[in-house]
Amino acid sequence: MKTNEKLSFFMELINCNYDLHYWNYDADFHLLETDWTNDLFAGTFFDFIGFKDLLLTHLSTGNCHPLILEAESNLLWIAGIQQEGNSPCNIYLIGPIFSGRDTHLLLRKKLDSYELSVSLRAAIQRTFESIPTIPSNILMQYAIMLHYCLNLERISTSDVRFLNSASSEPPESVSLAGNSHAGIWMNEQLLCKMLADGDPRYKEAIQKSFSLSHGVKADIGDALRSHKNNCLVLLTLCSRACISGGLSPEIGYDLNDYYAQKIECCKSMTDTNKLCAEILEDYVSRVQELKRNPSVSNLIRNSCEYIKSHLTEDLSIQELAKRVGYTEYYFSHKFKKEVGCSVNEYILKEKIEHAKLLLAGTTESIQSISDNLAFSNRSYFYTCFQKITGSSPTEYRKQHNS
Repeated sequence: MKTNEKLSFFMELINCNYDLHYWNYDADFHLLETDWTNDLFAGTFFDFIGFKDLLLTHLSTGNCHPLILEAESNLLWIAGIQQEGNSPCNIYLIGPIFSGRDTHLLLRKKLDSYELSVSLRAAIQRTFESIPTIPSNILMQYAIMLHYCLNLERISTSDVRFLNSASSEPPESVSLAGNSHAGIWMNEQLLCKMLADGDPRYKEAIQKSFSLSHGVKADIGDALRSHKNNCLVLLTLCSRACISGGLSPEIGYDLNDYYAQKIECCKSMTDTNKLCAEILEDYVSRVQELKRNPSVSNLIRNSCEYIKSHLTEDLSIQELAKRVGYTEYYFSHKFKKEVGCSVNEYILKEKIEHAKLLLAGTTESIQSISDNLAFSNRSYFYTCFQKITGSSPTEYRKQHNS
């Protein structure tokens, strides 16, 4: 199969998932062929934004491995280099690609800063809205496969480089002689051990950490963003420590993703402080429960953790049994024997526990709490809550908000 046939087939495969295009240049960066028909990114566009210089500099080193090229506004292209003998003969660019879900919003804000006609702005926006967002790990795989199509050479992700067309200042030298981090490592290790053990004294270790360090030392001029970054670091440490303490990796990583999103949604440092306390309490309580019930098998324990992480869904015994590879009968029997209550009783108990937190700590309406926890109706929620706690949701909220 000829190179152009392989490339055509490769593009057909990619376009099953994403609408991408290609540009073919010779070794001197003269355009030979493209399937792009829009005026945007046409002509000398890649030369204008600096891709030509990036690629020629890259080739001058003798390195013909693929690149991920980044332009302004987080626009990406995959660059593959076809070799003839030991020399480059063709350069293929595949794109355009967005690198993040919020890029469209950032671009829209940038367009607002220019004095563009309504028709031109609309045309540019339509073009950019058609550009797909592709995860970086998928991009790397595409770059590796493109290189194989062009050169029949197997490479790894470590051979793919990212290059940015924007010029950057030379890095400043870093002084490593200070002792401003003294004691942090030991205290961090103590904190991680406490989290892994489910030790409630972890709060003391947290307070000591605050006295030793205020977090990542990167002044980005945005206090809330810096606070969120520190929360994400703490979340990562907490999740990994608790996984080492016995929490299932599936639950640990799911919780990590869930709380990372909640961190990004915080509107103030008060919000992030409250959320960090919630994160630590949640993880530690899960580890503590593991320690209290060592006789519970891993599969049943993981099912309990799954239930706690999916309380807003309409959970079924059939679904839970299927997840661990048991029949419904065997799963129900084993669950009750090890946990001490039926699956449905456990689900209800955990939903009511979560409802108590929402009633005491938020202003969310009782109807909304009932709906979000997948109760069939508000009356049933009231009945279950009263039976388990001895008071109605309204009475509970009054008692704990006074």
